[in-house]
Amino acid sequence: MSNYNEVGRWKVGTPDGNSEEMILEKNKEGYRLRNDFGNVVIEFDKMSAKEFFKKLNNTVNDTLEQDLFDWFSNDADTDDCDLDCDDKDSWGAD
Repeated sequence: MSNYNEVGRWKVGTPDGNSEEMILEKNKEGYRLRNDFGNVVIEFDKMSAKEFFKKLNNTVNDTLEQDLFDWFSNDADTDDCDLDCDDKDSWGAD
């Protein structure tokens, strides 16, 4: 297989608070995603890469949106007061 050329590099956070770099590389046959340590290497042909990253993007967006929806719903359910928490009947200057 021919040599890969780097097309993108991103620093990503890990759940334990550390970070590493993910590197996207391309050659004439397809793409390779690897981390900077070299212990994770995933190779894709061109169409598989396109479909994988499209589905990955959609899944991450959908799950993050659901997490936010759940968080807002939970926050609204546990709120002990309405929008006027100071027990005053009017809005505006005192």
